[in-house]
Amino acid sequence: MRGYTALDEWQRIFVQRDWNKLPHLLADDVTYFNPGDAMPLRGKQAVVGSLGLSFSIFENFEYVRHFNGDEGHVLEFRGYVGDTAFTGIDIIRFDLAGKIMDLVVMIRPIAAIIELGEEAARRRASASASANKTAQD
Repeated sequence: MRGYTALDEWQRIFVQRDWNKLPHLLADDVTYFNPGDAMPLRGKQAVVGSLGLSFSIFENFEYVRHFNGDEGHVLEFRGYVGDTAFTGIDIIRFDLAGKIMDLVVMIRPIAAIIELGEEAARRRASASASANKTAQD
């Protein structure tokens, strides 16, 4: 049996939603290709913020399969966005120091991506409105 790895820690963080530990796994210049944006996000802060927001929306998230090869790892996952079930994959590449340098997330069906994007936009707008109200007070 293989020892505990950064990939095991990645899965633990997401299942337990332990966001404080996520930056320790990421390279400073990590690149994140997410299913809702045409352009990738870069850097730890952007990646942690985006993933934390998505996972505040996901329900019943679980990893179900793992594939690996010379170029990296693929983790298959399942969950729900509201009433919409989704399946997806994380494609993860590590640098020589064992930090995640490249992450690609794909989710299907498109209805789940749309629902996720709409809910994320609502939450961002609500947070922005709250911040603006606090600044005005």
